[in-house]
Amino acid sequence: MSAESTAALVAKVVDEVLTHKAQNCTDPGCARHAGTMDCPPVSVSRSPGSVLGEAVADAWYAAGGSRLDIPAGVVAALALWPQKSPGAAAADTIAAYIAAQPPRVLVRGLADSANYYWGLRPDLWTTARPLFDWTTEDLHDTHLAGVRAVALAALRHGVLRHTGDTDPAERSRTDLMSWVITSLRHHHSRRSLGEYHTPPDIADLIATVLADDGTGKRPHQPGEWMLEPTAGTGGMFRSAAQDLRREGENPAERGWLMLELDPLAAAGAAVNTLVWELGPRAFVGCGDVLAQPDLAEDAIARAHGLARHRDDVMKLLSFAIATRTTEQLLSALTASR
Repeated sequence: MSAESTAALVAKVVDEVLTHKAQNCTDPGCARHAGTMDCPPVSVSRSPGSVLGEAVADAWYAAGGSRLDIPAGVVAALALWPQKSPGAAAADTIAAYIAAQPPRVLVRGLADSANYYWGLRPDLWTTARPLFDWTTEDLHDTHLAGVRAVALAALRHGVLRHTGDTDPAERSRTDLMSWVITSLRHHHSRRSLGEYHTPPDIADLIATVLADDGTGKRPHQPGEWMLEPTAGTGGMFRSAAQDLRREGENPAERGWLMLELDPLAAAGAAVNTLVWELGPRAFVGCGDVLAQPDLAEDAIARAHGLARHRDDVMKLLSFAIATRTTEQLLSALTASR
């Protein structure tokens, strides 16, 4: 991000913060103020990932969609929805609220859900951007209808029940991004890409075998790194993290490095890293491991650089808000005399 774009971002955020502080927002595209209070319940079931993925693909193509980033991004933003609850108890209520939003408000809300994570992990947010860049476009009616159809399909099949639990182990039971992306590509160009993600049962078996060296002691210890050079959406690491949790260990104590050639799959891995809570030393690099031998090191260095940039922006933002607030107070005092 250039200095000019950073300054523009800061100015925009300052205006939005102060506007919402005053509670006089009239933006019809703002999900925080345009959401209807009439939120009829949505029929929700926690479907298997394969069923959810097929439902999303069917809804998208039935609506006339052709792109892959939009439907995958809708599911990703819902999976990232920041409001979590024990046992996903609030999932159905949140689903009803989201389902009641008009299409353009829905898009804005999905964008806000994804953008929430920029402050937490700017590197993963940046890698996941291919799934969310469409939220900044002026979408035509076909795409808007498709966004709504996909959101309803995902909500009805329990995307928030899968990912709305405060317990990361519960959120890690299924790799929804893998099911969604492979289902979409099954209708599109999956065979031409040669992309086949490891089935979850096989991934679970491999993780179990690798964790058992036959001595009764785990061969890997906290603090060690795990590398997956063909990560897809991270299914192998999901299985490994769940295996650690079953043994009473915290996956966040390990280092996780996922490398993936396809930008959409890498974006899915970045989303999953956040949903599964793999920890501060979990990174995703997008590139060709054969042509870029330093891809792993570059991914980590890039993450650290983006974190420093985020810190700089947040400091500038805090200063700008404080300055603007002071100006408003002085103007009010002057006007009252």
